[in-house]
Amino acid sequence: MSTNGFQTHSGSPKSTNGGPRVLEYTDEQHAEDASQLIISAHGYKHRLVDGVVMPPYITPSRYHLSRTLSTKPTDVCFVSYPKSGSTWLSYILVLLTSPSNDLNNYSRGDTLRNSLHWVESSWTYPRSREDLDMAADPRIFKSHMPYSMALGGDPATQACRYVYIARNPKDVCVSYYRFESGKSWSGFFQPDWELWLSMFCRGEVQRGDWFEHALSWWRASRDRNGPGDNILFLTFEDLKRDTAGQIERIAAFLNIEVTKERLEGVVRKIGFEEMQKTSFSGLKDVKEFNEFFRKGEIGSWKDQFTVRQAEAFDRLYAKRMEGSGLDFVSE
Repeated sequence: MSTNGFQTHSGSPKSTNGGPRVLEYTDEQHAEDASQLIISAHGYKHRLVDGVVMPPYITPSRYHLSRTLSTKPTDVCFVSYPKSGSTWLSYILVLLTSPSNDLNNYSRGDTLRNSLHWVESSWTYPRSREDLDMAADPRIFKSHMPYSMALGGDPATQACRYVYIARNPKDVCVSYYRFESGKSWSGFFQPDWELWLSMFCRGEVQRGDWFEHALSWWRASRDRNGPGDNILFLTFEDLKRDTAGQIERIAAFLNIEVTKERLEGVVRKIGFEEMQKTSFSGLKDVKEFNEFFRKGEIGSWKDQFTVRQAEAFDRLYAKRMEGSGLDFVSE
């Protein structure tokens, strides 16, 4: 496997580790057609893509490219609703597919972000169709789309393997609240917690309805369970509580043989504190991602939800998830 020669925008500033740094999001550079953007009554900037609330940088042309991309059996696409552990998962995938047994010398890109392809985004290093066609295998794609908007079109028709990670929605809601508040791509939206919680429950935040998002991939993974299935459904909580066992599941799904020593090496590398401080995985090359990692814990929602809010959310959860068979550890 050779190093991917990713192209960057001319004049991009340098990050602290010598690689290109991503400029702050701006409508002029990244929104494609700013006239399509919507500012809510509360000041939340977004756009609608196929009727779903999306960030301004999920542009029509990038979305079209993501839907029409030809996938290959060696491709891996990791998918999640935001703040569900996808960056943690991406690091696992990069390490598992590294050509070297020395995990300090994997050779994809100079940063974790630059080791991946985020096709639907116009912001964090979009590649052209030609760039993607020439990228070294295995190509690792990132996506935050629901099943109906998946990379490549209908996953049932794709050669690509999809790894979906879901997280307890209370923790997602709190983490996403901290992440979206005051950011350039949200129009520097500064909601109070009560407003954000109500928007999240109604599916009015970027990437839409958490329940529909998670359930769409869950149902697809169960409907297509069996020989040739190309969707692996994980939860953040299982990965947190049984890291080695879940990594073995991922490796088996990708037909990657891992020795005990390599497995132990991956587990060491993906420790939360280790990822925060490592220049490769810390995402410090992206402006406004300085505090990308928060706690990475199960049950941090208890620091934000009131008892009344938690009880109301539990009732909504029970109604929306009834009969699905999908449940989460919440503390």
